[in-house]
Amino acid sequence: MRQHLKRTLISSRLLLKLLNRIFGSFPKVFVYHRFTPPGVSLPHRVNAETFAWQLDVIKKDFDVITLQDCIARYMQYGRWPTGCVVLTVDDGYSDMYQWAWPELTKRKLPATFFVTTGFVDGNIWLWPDRLEYALYLTTLSSCSVAVDGKQVTLSLKNEHDRYIAWKFFSDYCICCKDRQRLTFIKQIEAALEIELPLRPPHEYAPVTWEQLREMKAGGVEIGGHTVHHPILSKIDTDMLDLEIGGCKTILEERLSASIKSFCYPNSGPGDVNDSVIAAVARAGYIGAVFGTNLVIWDRYMVPRMGVSNDRADFLWKLYGGESLSFARQSAKMN
Repeated sequence: MRQHLKRTLISSRLLLKLLNRIFGSFPKVFVYHRFTPPGVSLPHRVNAETFAWQLDVIKKDFDVITLQDCIARYMQYGRWPTGCVVLTVDDGYSDMYQWAWPELTKRKLPATFFVTTGFVDGNIWLWPDRLEYALYLTTLSSCSVAVDGKQVTLSLKNEHDRYIAWKFFSDYCICCKDRQRLTFIKQIEAALEIELPLRPPHEYAPVTWEQLREMKAGGVEIGGHTVHHPILSKIDTDMLDLEIGGCKTILEERLSASIKSFCYPNSGPGDVNDSVIAAVARAGYIGAVFGTNLVIWDRYMVPRMGVSNDRADFLWKLYGGESLSFARQSAKMN
């Protein structure tokens, strides 16, 4: 039923505008992570051709603003701005600069880029990349490790198997304390006979500070995304200020700019608690993005919508359809 409704609504520009008028009275905040060259489709990545199409569609009916501007308007007027889109990109990968930034520049559009400072400094890998690197580079056909005291063996015979293994291990890592997660990943690397390079290779490389300064000068807001990319509810509370406030200090020193927006790593259920939110406010951020529940809006938990290469899904979300989905779910629960 939902798919039929989506197809019907997105088939007409008039119906899309009607959908947005009824259900789209909120800022459309989109989240991106990785980008690929035109025509290249990979999981959890948007290719440059699709991104360019998305920007052109957005420009027809919406203003594009940064997250800082969006939150500032809410603080000034007491209501969230409408008729606008916020483009957010997480983590700090170099493919933002290589593939997304040129498309933004062509159209003179802003975005908000959340950066993990330890990643940009070259001091760490992002932990999901360590898993992917080990699972895809190994020559072994299976991986056997202890998970919660039980030996688990997963096939690695083809690309699908390797993705299933990555998803299984990644989901387990999300539930782990920070130190436990890193220990577990090292066990996987050892089991797969993979030695991790000190710095991520090109496929997983971060932007440089010079590239960040260039993007900032061109209208991209740089936001905080911690120093080491931990799941903040799973680290010791005395480390929160280091990860959250420390990230802000480093960004402000390296970019000579005031950093106002924050993004919680992972941002799934249970990944953020009151202590984490308090640390974000204490550090001086005016707001942060969290989760996907479009029914609940708070400046320290601004919801976002995921983006893929699926153009129909993007139109549905851009014109307010995702809000309709959440409203129906909420009605069923009440």
